[in-house]
Amino acid sequence: MTVPGDSRLVDAVRGLTAHAAGYALLGDSAREGLAGQVAAATQAAMAAAPGASAPIDIRFTGDDEALTVVISCEAGASVPRPASTSAGNVTVEWATEGARHVCHIRHRVSA
Repeated sequence: MTVPGDSRLVDAVRGLTAHAAGYALLGDSAREGLAGQVAAATQAAMAAAPGASAPIDIRFTGDDEALTVVISCEAGASVPRPASTSAGNVTVEWATEGARHVCHIRHRVSA
């Protein structure tokens, strides 16, 4: 999905992430943690994109191993931080791919 770079939509992205995490059968704590990571990455993408209304692309995918969220925006002058983190079952990796900043957030699903 594509959303305008309007910070008022971050809560909607957070809610959608929590809903997707529910389908992945993540517990309440994991669901909220993932939603918080995705919301923070969405805010970082909005801040890094050129112009306040630059579109932000968000894609959710999942399988038996993980729920993955990919957030991307047109590369502006700033680079989102942190570059990458890993805590528990969640990894967050930022990269610049061509003309886009891309964040891969992956939550491993317990078997």
